[in-house]
Amino acid sequence: MIIAARLLRDRRRSLLWWSVGIVGLVLFTVALFPSLKGETSLNDVVDQMPEALRSMFGIDKAIPLSSAPGYLQGRLFGSLLPLLLLVFGIGLGARAIAGSEQDGTLELLLANPVTRRSVVVERYLALVAMLGVLTAVLAVSLVVLALPFGALDGVSMTGLAGAVVATFGIALLHATLAFTVGAATGRRAWALSAASIVAITGYLLQGLLSLSDALRPVRFAVPWHWYLGRNMLAQGVAPDAIVVPLVLSAVIFAAGAGAFVRRDLR
Repeated sequence: MIIAARLLRDRRRSLLWWSVGIVGLVLFTVALFPSLKGETSLNDVVDQMPEALRSMFGIDKAIPLSSAPGYLQGRLFGSLLPLLLLVFGIGLGARAIAGSEQDGTLELLLANPVTRRSVVVERYLALVAMLGVLTAVLAVSLVVLALPFGALDGVSMTGLAGAVVATFGIALLHATLAFTVGAATGRRAWALSAASIVAITGYLLQGLLSLSDALRPVRFAVPWHWYLGRNMLAQGVAPDAIVVPLVLSAVIFAAGAGAFVRRDLR
């Protein structure tokens, strides 16, 4: 696992600053909760929201936004947290193979007694590990920092664990797509563009498809529907939000690894 360890060492400063940013976001969010707890005006705002907008943030009218589960879903799990992990994961996924190939360091690595298969597998494992570290930082900081502010009142701990893992899953899915496109093409820009377009399009479709009863079944083909379809903090774990992204990530990675092993490097 020398190749994976080297990538982890090279990215440790970036990982540290991303971790600090997530802790800061969690602290800022939970610190605001006491001033908004029980505010009925927030629930009035939710009632007036278009259905598409509520779907895009995973907001359920039956769960008050002034409650801890509703607040954390709207402010963190339905918006900022997946966005941060997606940006980190897509950037790292595009850089892991394609970025290294374009700056010439991949050629130097492959000049050593290593196989292409070991390079692609270990760099992907390093990607998963770094994304996992950020997710763990998120989970620990949320539990530790939210308790003093009462921001976990009424939150299902099982559901919280499920929401954290689901956030990891949706980020890993798009990061894997960036990794695979980069490994298959050697083009970092293509990898960034493909994963970003899929993420943005899927997020918008999650909301727009909720406007039509006839199109609602189509939402099950959109990854964001698995993630935002239920407020797991209040309603418990949604298995498809965890299992499906992880299985798809494995399939997409396998396709990318095969393409990388076979193609001619630039």
